[in-house]
Amino acid sequence: MAEKKNQVEVLKNILQKLNEGAAVEDVKEEFQTTFEGVDAREIAAAEAALIKTGMPVEEIQNLCNVHASVVEGNVNVISVDPEMGHPLTVFYLENDGLENFLDGEYAEAKEKFLAAQDNIAYVRALKELLKIDKHYGRKEHLMFPYLERNTITAPPKVMWGKDDEIRDLIKASLAKAEAGERDEDLFSKMEFEVRGMIQKENEILKPLLLDNITEDDWKVVAEESWQFGYAFAADIEGASPSDVATWLRGEEQTQDKRAGGSDVELPSGYFNAHDLEALLNSIPYDITYVNADDKVQYFSEGKHRVFPRTRTIIGRKVEDCHPPKSLHRVDSIVKDFKSGKKDEETFWIQKDGQFILIRFYAVRDAKGTYLGTVEVTEEISKLRSLEGSKTLLSEEQ
Repeated sequence: MAEKKNQVEVLKNILQKLNEGAAVEDVKEEFQTTFEGVDAREIAAAEAALIKTGMPVEEIQNLCNVHASVVEGNVNVISVDPEMGHPLTVFYLENDGLENFLDGEYAEAKEKFLAAQDNIAYVRALKELLKIDKHYGRKEHLMFPYLERNTITAPPKVMWGKDDEIRDLIKASLAKAEAGERDEDLFSKMEFEVRGMIQKENEILKPLLLDNITEDDWKVVAEESWQFGYAFAADIEGASPSDVATWLRGEEQTQDKRAGGSDVELPSGYFNAHDLEALLNSIPYDITYVNADDKVQYFSEGKHRVFPRTRTIIGRKVEDCHPPKSLHRVDSIVKDFKSGKKDEETFWIQKDGQFILIRFYAVRDAKGTYLGTVEVTEEISKLRSLEGSKTLLSEEQ
């Protein structure tokens, strides 16, 4: 067997062979004669090495299932879980619940639909399956930032891309089912990908999370998880939202790292930190500031947020805060701001009856030096319906 220090390079070469068209069975044989077992850290290092050679994340994403097939049964899986209500325990019990759902309610509904019975049960099952977005969202926004801070960047990028692929497959399956179309190939591919992600999370992601997230970090994850919600494990002991709340109450609260009462002096006025926080949170926009090093430095925490924002993103590279398919657009905006080509960019989204306006502004000092980018997001459907005038002199209606 290759020496431990050479395993990353050997695994990297195997993955490259797969990309060049080698048969999975041939690669499996080579893998099994080279490795007695592989550690998740080595998979992370191999993916990072491939990205450094210039291989696009999308290509590694396309190979993701082949990778999983090659390493299945050979990964050194950590079986010890934290206590009930711990965010990691909840995360993996959700996978147990998801498998139970796929094997039970989902399988029964699918069988009836394919047997030319009505599509109501299968449509309902697919809508239930879409709740997987809650599970993926917590992973992407609350757990991945801690891996990235410890220089583990490739697995999060690849896995986020696969998550988006799964989301799209479920939505496509739902559209087919609602139309009464029995696309068995699509349904099978979707289910295969969902089950494949369970394996990837259990065998590859879990040890990385255990190695890189501290107990204080897990408290932050637990505190912020409400923004995304939970799925498939509400009835499993140790994984309900109440279990999370109980675990969190039993832990020491994280210390408030924000500034104290010192004044913030500005040319046109002043604040203390308490007042400034309250002011920014009272503005009916989501404000996110990315500094000149492309790291998230601040976001507002108003009552009615348009998109979830969690404190785990502070210090996170802005490119890591977005799914791979939108990275090129984010990168383009920042480059144009830094070069001075543009000072602002505007986008808008219509979703679930909302009209969401998203504006980006370059932040520059008096000399024109680029300091960062501020993103301002607002739900403006009510504003778009305004007519006539209402002034301070108008009579109350």
